[in-house]
Amino acid sequence: MNASADSRASKLAALLAARVVPVLRYTDASAAAYAAEVAVAAGCTTLELTWTIPGVTDLLRALRDKHGDALLLGVGTVLDESQAREALVAGADFLVSPALATEAVDMAHAAGALCLLGAFTPTEVLAARRAGVDMVKIFPADTGGPKHLAALKSVYPDTVFCPTGGVTVDNMGAYFAAGASIVGIGSNLYDKAAFAARDTAALVKQIIQTREAAHA
Repeated sequence: MNASADSRASKLAALLAARVVPVLRYTDASAAAYAAEVAVAAGCTTLELTWTIPGVTDLLRALRDKHGDALLLGVGTVLDESQAREALVAGADFLVSPALATEAVDMAHAAGALCLLGAFTPTEVLAARRAGVDMVKIFPADTGGPKHLAALKSVYPDTVFCPTGGVTVDNMGAYFAAGASIVGIGSNLYDKAAFAARDTAALVKQIIQTREAAHA
């Protein structure tokens, strides 16, 4: 195994061990930075920072400077080569696309990073597999729900799936039972009132409960 493949293998193991990936989708950079620190305080070891965050690569670098390699940091909503390249230069450990941005796969792997492509249909899952993805993101997950994921898993039993979009602490157990290896949770990870009030203690407690439920 070469160094790049070895790096990807260790990152994949860390990602799978997390079980829950906070997906930070904000249009305000300070809100995203606060959400990131809350997640870290709650014991999260991996974060997905979406491209909607203004200066997302600056936030990635800031988190890396502060937390080092203790955090697995990814950039999501990657749609083209330019975004993929910028994220990788900033030090992203993994790239996530909501669609079949297949050009990102080889770029990520060359940098020792992982790549998760979005798919929804059996045909799209096959295309993602053929592109060499490390994991398939089922998005939007709640459109088809756990039954849809279970159907995909039945024909692609060796594919690692990460449903994202509409996943909550209440329904994630059904997704795991249907074959999810990990789940991505966005705004549902943070109580809206507590977040607006910057009630860090309440938010940390909520995320810890979600993480514990994912590992139960």
